[in-house]
Amino acid sequence: MNATETAAASADLTARAAPAAHRAPAIRVFPVNDWGDVAITRHQARRLAREHGVEPRRAGEVAIVVSELASNIVKYAVCGEIALCVTSMAGAPGDGGAAGAGGGMVLTVQARDSGPPIHDLATAMLDGHDDRGPIDPARMAQRGGLGTGLGAVARLADSLEVRQEASGKQITATFSRGLPRAF
Repeated sequence: MNATETAAASADLTARAAPAAHRAPAIRVFPVNDWGDVAITRHQARRLAREHGVEPRRAGEVAIVVSELASNIVKYAVCGEIALCVTSMAGAPGDGGAAGAGGGMVLTVQARDSGPPIHDLATAMLDGHDDRGPIDPARMAQRGGLGTGLGAVARLADSLEVRQEASGKQITATFSRGLPRAF
């Protein structure tokens, strides 16, 4: 991603959070080009969550999601980036959302890359599958995973959105359950 695309994507994250925000969101963007970047980004995601009062177990879940999405960038797209955004939400009375009437925090993980599209998203979300179908058990060790990554992301995050465009894809995982009510 170039600097213009990164700025536009960060603006997108800010715009999504801005209407109900108490204060400006904390946004961090990490380039992902190799396995070292996966480790750094995972560590920084856990650190950012803990700095904002997220309990250790939930911060670990955020780190797992970041690790899965960053690993997929290295395996399938060659390069991309992970953007982390922490936003304090005002919460409207009766909104029924995760922020609740007293407000709360939302942590968004956004993976962006310019790699090939996901052929069949529904299939890729199934454990033991890639985007083309079931993974041959004899190939699992060679491919560097069990085919549980996207399914794990969907199970751990409170919401998941996948957007695919000609220029690449964007996967957004949002966490709001179990996060502090304010920061």
